[in-house]
Amino acid sequence: AVVSTQSTGDSRERTSSGVEVEHQLTRREREEVQMIERLVCHYFTIIRKQLQDSIPKTIMHFMVSYLAKNLSSSLISELYSEERFDELLSESESVRRKRDRAVKMLEALGEAQKVLGSLRDIPDV
Repeated sequence: AVVSTQSTGDSRERTSSGVEVEHQLTRREREEVQMIERLVCHYFTIIRKQLQDSIPKTIMHFMVSYLAKNLSSSLISELYSEERFDELLSESESVRRKRDRAVKMLEALGEAQKVLGSLRDIPDV
């Protein structure tokens, strides 16, 4: 195992016999150690950012799932309550007026069709 101290560039190594040996890092080794330290710092920054982004998304997911499940059953139980059948099945005033107008229009169009049909049956003069 190699232990590095960045400030001095020294490192300690244990040999297979367990003896600790200290030596000065070369310029290349120091650069590699610094590069690895930067990469590890960037890696942890990325992971922290991903966690910060995923936590609100996860909370929202569970909240929406809970609401969808419970709200649906609550609405269905409210909808199918027997006390509300008459209210839910009754026709609103605006729908009744539209239906009455549509019936009158249908009758007028039927009359117009009869008149046009009778005009077709008149011989040419």
